[in-house]
Amino acid sequence: MGLIELLDRLEGIIEDSRKMPLTNKVVVDAYDVLELLDKIRISLPDEVKKAEELLKERDKLIADATREADSLRGSATEYLKSMVSEEEVVNAAEIESGRILDEAKREAEGIRKDASQYAAEVLMKLDENLDRALQVVRRGVEELEKSSI
Repeated sequence: MGLIELLDRLEGIIEDSRKMPLTNKVVVDAYDVLELLDKIRISLPDEVKKAEELLKERDKLIADATREADSLRGSATEYLKSMVSEEEVVNAAEIESGRILDEAKREAEGIRKDASQYAAEVLMKLDENLDRALQVVRRGVEELEKSSI
């Protein structure tokens, strides 16, 4: 069960719990809440691992694109130099390899931005979910403390 589903279940427990008359307080089954909190704790490392994997994949894509751009530039330059050593052909090859390199850099930058944005979104969702879980836990603790007084 995913983190979001676990948090939704915790929220459901609270929403479905018996309300205390004339207050905003509810009585929850501590066992159910603690069981869900344990499941949430267990699922958190998986979410963090997924975010780390996305970051590693992004870095690999960037490195691969850079290597490919360097390889294309080197291959283009070598090929044209071996064909003819005339200055005009060499200049054209340098211009073309520069164009290819610029295009590869633009693509790599686009991939880097997309991967960073996706990783940021995943981490923001995780942060929001953790905030929600923490708020629920704090409310539960407050309720337990108030009910034990």
